[in-house]
Amino acid sequence: MTESTSEQRRRDLIRLAGAGAYWTYKAVLYFFSFLGPALVLHRFRASSAIVLLALAILGCGFAGLIFVALLVITKKLLIGPVSAIGLHTIQTKEAQRWFSAAVVNAIAHESPFRSLIVGLSPIASWYYRGMGARMPNSVMIAHGVLIRDPYFLECGENVTLGGGCFIMGHLGQGKEILLGRVIIEEGAVIGARAIISPDVHIGSHSVVAAGAVVARGTTIPDGETWGGVPARKIMSTSRVASSAVESGAESKF
Repeated sequence: MTESTSEQRRRDLIRLAGAGAYWTYKAVLYFFSFLGPALVLHRFRASSAIVLLALAILGCGFAGLIFVALLVITKKLLIGPVSAIGLHTIQTKEAQRWFSAAVVNAIAHESPFRSLIVGLSPIASWYYRGMGARMPNSVMIAHGVLIRDPYFLECGENVTLGGGCFIMGHLGQGKEILLGRVIIEEGAVIGARAIISPDVHIGSHSVVAAGAVVARGTTIPDGETWGGVPARKIMSTSRVASSAVESGAESKF
């Protein structure tokens, strides 16, 4: 057996073990999430159909809360903080810790309970803080938002994340991974389906237009509107305000 063949077999075994651990973890998550509601339904199995339906609906909501809580517990107790930024090879402990946290977060977004961490959910910001983000309760997370690396995200008060926007704190470069923070200051607005790359700083009350792609390492100053691919400055907030005033003045005459 050649060295390359044995190395390939070793990699295949590692992938197989990783896939087994992944599916086992998901099975354990769903088992413990639905265990309580299932026991309650079994206890009241002789009740009327309406009562059973109401219990099933409440049970699904309760299972979702348990599911999200177990993900946060996994991140906090088993993985720990993910704070290393910069360029890492995939074999380093920092990259492996990032990968483990990314898998846990991906499970949340792929689950039937995804609605609990987006939109008007009262626990959305709690979930992301549990995963390591700095995010106050005033942040508005629209449906379809995908925060790929919450542990690298810092949001100020009253930030709006538009529907379908994609915020990531990593970029793959072959066998290396680039990890970087995304900072969104107070009152900033991220438009629908915008893409925010790592190492990006978005100033307070600035706007990223819908569909824009903010490249790695970009700094958007306070009060500016950026759009396009890659995103560039369109105008400042002062221009928008003055235009609105002028339009209002013209409409009076």
